[in-house]
Amino acid sequence: MSLTFPARMRLFFLAAAFALTTVAASADEPPNARAAYAERRGLLEADAQCRLFTPDIRIALQVTAAQARGALLRSGWNDAQMRELEQAAVSAARARQCGDARTTQAADNARHAFMRWVNAGTMQFPGWERTWVARRAVIDEPAWRLSQAIDAPLAATFGVREQNGAQHLVLVIPLARGETAPATVSIVMRDTARARAAQVSLPQRMSYGIAAGAPQPTAAARLPSTRTIERLDGGRSQAVFTFPDNAFRTLLALDPRESVAFDLATGRSTQRLYAEVGDVGAARTFLTID
Repeated sequence: MSLTFPARMRLFFLAAAFALTTVAASADEPPNARAAYAERRGLLEADAQCRLFTPDIRIALQVTAAQARGALLRSGWNDAQMRELEQAAVSAARARQCGDARTTQAADNARHAFMRWVNAGTMQFPGWERTWVARRAVIDEPAWRLSQAIDAPLAATFGVREQNGAQHLVLVIPLARGETAPATVSIVMRDTARARAAQVSLPQRMSYGIAAGAPQPTAAARLPSTRTIERLDGGRSQAVFTFPDNAFRTLLALDPRESVAFDLATGRSTQRLYAEVGDVGAARTFLTID
């Protein structure tokens, strides 16, 4: 079963448990995402105090709160607005006793609403223009656990692939019969140890596309990959570029508005691809539901 959560207007949310009026809404703000984030962040705070939920429902709330946060950031909210909204939700939750009737009702609503959700085997996490797909079940290996399709300037798939019981961050490029694979691929991400995230504004993203979220050269970390060629049927093959484990940790630490770049070197030419960070953190958390 697959459940889809588009980035803006179709986030499903529970009946509002924590009414908030302290944060002004912009004209382009997705109101469902704002209500969803405030509610779920408030429920998570209430759960931290009163232990309201089982682990699977708690994870579901964390995932959907992260999705709502990503939707707000992509709609033009800045970090200061997000902190104000979060603090309002947390303060409202802390002001209530564990036996408060409104909190109890909101918790019951959450349990019923997410019961079907937590049994989903696959979930989609759309961003601005790219979508992460998370798959909890693995039948045949190699299998994608997290994947994002790249369609231009060439087709590729980026994400976490499981093979022989191990999971690795990879970029897979299909090859036609006789086609030459790139010799090397490097992944370029913001170096989180020495550079803070530069807030990518909505107008900037609309004007420059996915490249707008890529790190500046002075803030970038470049990690190499190892290449293997996998033979497929019909004379086809695919090149698999495997990145070091710390690349995935860095990816999870990036802002949902950021992008990562891939520099593909073939002979004397270099080609650049991009992937969207998006809600990869929420997608990865979804995979932890038992």
